[in-house]
Amino acid sequence: MDADVALSGQGAAPLLLKTADSLNSNGSSQGRRHNHSHNHKGHIGVVSVIAISFFNVSGGPWGSEDIFSTAGPLFGALGLLLVAVFFSLPQCLLTAELSCAYPSNGGYAIWVREAFGEFWGVQECYWKLVSGVIDAAVYPVLICDTVLQMTEYEAGSAEVWLWRVFTALLLSIPTVSSAAVVPAMLVAFAATSTVPVAAFIALGASRLHPKVWTQGTKGASLQVGKFANVLFWNLEGWDCISTCAAMIDQPRERTIPRGLMVALAAVTLQYLLVLLVAAAISEHSAPWQDWNDGSLPSIGSSLAPWMGVLLLIASVVGNAGQYLSEFFENSYMLQGAADIGIAPDAFSWRTRWSDTPYMAVAFQFCLIALLVVMDFVDILVFDNAFSAMSVLLEIAAFVRLRSRQPEHARPYRVPTPALLLLGPALVVLLVVLYHCFTSSWYSTVICLVAFALGVPYGSWVSWRARREEEGGQKSAFDKWLEMEDESSEE
Repeated sequence: MDADVALSGQGAAPLLLKTADSLNSNGSSQGRRHNHSHNHKGHIGVVSVIAISFFNVSGGPWGSEDIFSTAGPLFGALGLLLVAVFFSLPQCLLTAELSCAYPSNGGYAIWVREAFGEFWGVQECYWKLVSGVIDAAVYPVLICDTVLQMTEYEAGSAEVWLWRVFTALLLSIPTVSSAAVVPAMLVAFAATSTVPVAAFIALGASRLHPKVWTQGTKGASLQVGKFANVLFWNLEGWDCISTCAAMIDQPRERTIPRGLMVALAAVTLQYLLVLLVAAAISEHSAPWQDWNDGSLPSIGSSLAPWMGVLLLIASVVGNAGQYLSEFFENSYMLQGAADIGIAPDAFSWRTRWSDTPYMAVAFQFCLIALLVVMDFVDILVFDNAFSAMSVLLEIAAFVRLRSRQPEHARPYRVPTPALLLLGPALVVLLVVLYHCFTSSWYSTVICLVAFALGVPYGSWVSWRARREEEGGQKSAFDKWLEMEDESSEE
């Protein structure tokens, strides 16, 4: 085992030790897992970080209608601001620090493996894959259903499934073609989908009835669990950029925080402006109490028929961007996890012409092709559950790595006062998890069964790592470190 890496305990994470080889001129640790970051050519700049984060979290105001219909304009707007500040902001800050400290594709899977060992690294990877694939599978369904509705085309169930699979295939190709293509496409999608939204806000601003903004649900009618889930669904996912950290332009300590902060501001502002304007112009034609997913285009039609069409087109573009971003994140998360030995080796295989993880792409596409035939009303509940569990694990990893690896180089550090935001973030996560696991017996069973499926593989990977250590063999993680060290010296 290398001098600067030691495995502590039963499959625990390697800790950076202060050796003569690992100290830089400032006396801080520069372990090999950090050195390799300077050898990767950056494809992703600030604008691309903004676009990837924007589409992974939001993609536009589509699906945010339930924020107001659940709590009303007053509490809905207040809830948006509170969750953005006390949950999304700390997730952005945490992601920025750890992505700069461990700048490798795989992101959060590597953080958790570093902090808690192979077993929990596998669980993080599995939980994120479950929630990510389910999330990605929703968008081809929404796109096809919207197009069929717009064209009034009658299709049988088999034909609908084929259209959904074809849509997923079409949107999956950019990820395997080149790592630079997806960020560029997302920037173009963002510009395309933003124009109709801005036009809606500008046109609606002249017809406002602001008194609606003071309305809210009455006391017991506010379902806190459902409200928290809706807010979480619309404001979670800022850790996505970590899975492609090795491809982000230097200096990462400027590129990542700036991109995340701008994206957070853009997402929060668009939700607030669109929902407040929509509520104030549709008091009688489409009151907020009657809103559900997909209401915004019909509200836009009340301003002008062409506005409804523009918003409908923008929603299709937004859904396509969300699929691209989610698919991109999942693919590079699997590739990074395979590189360090907590996912099957095949997921690290890359194409010769574009250096993209084609097996991770193919595996994910096959899962999505199976899922697009399903009804997501019941299954989406554990999307949030697994997302919340994975974020809890990321926060725990952040705290542990700060404690156990204080000398590890952190080009960007979360400001000390901002660490207090982790407390409210934990409260949000616990409320979401409580609702997910108690909303119905069916959702509870699904969540528990899905959770249990990840335990055997995680246990096997952890056992394998212990056997390799006891036998004096190098683990997949140690081999990865050596390979990255060699690449950094070239």
